[in-house]
Amino acid sequence: MTSLTVIYGNGRGKTSAAIGYLYRKITEEKTIIVAQFLKTGKSCGECNFFESFHNVMWYCYGKKEFYHEENKKEFQGMIETGYQQLKGVVSKGRVDILILDEVGIALFFNLIKWEEIEDLFQFVNEEVIITGRKVPDIALRDASTSIYVKEIKHPYNVGIQARQGIDY
Repeated sequence: MTSLTVIYGNGRGKTSAAIGYLYRKITEEKTIIVAQFLKTGKSCGECNFFESFHNVMWYCYGKKEFYHEENKKEFQGMIETGYQQLKGVVSKGRVDILILDEVGIALFFNLIKWEEIEDLFQFVNEEVIITGRKVPDIALRDASTSIYVKEIKHPYNVGIQARQGIDY
């Protein structure tokens, strides 16, 4: 049976926690798919690292610009296209681990529906991990494991910009 892990909250490290699971599973020859929503995959240390592994597929459905209500239609189209691509990939073969990074935010802004995300679970053998600052209550209810990440201090709050290799 597929297990659902939800990693959410306003603290830093949600993606890193999900990727940590990938590190543990990669040596077991598991088939792993990572789909990052609202991220471009450019200048992404983990994207670059994992591209050399034959059992990891990495997809990004985002733009350099941040999401705003004014560009909602554009983002909805991009997310829908990405979802169709992702569904096509997962439905064709054996997927052991599916990481849906920042899908919580895509759900929060109604760029995709929970039913669409949930539809992907049937194709996954072991684990689905979703991350995002906000996640719908239904995801928390359905989760086998939920992890809340709380911000106590953050470098950005004292003027330190995100640093490549540390923050992304």
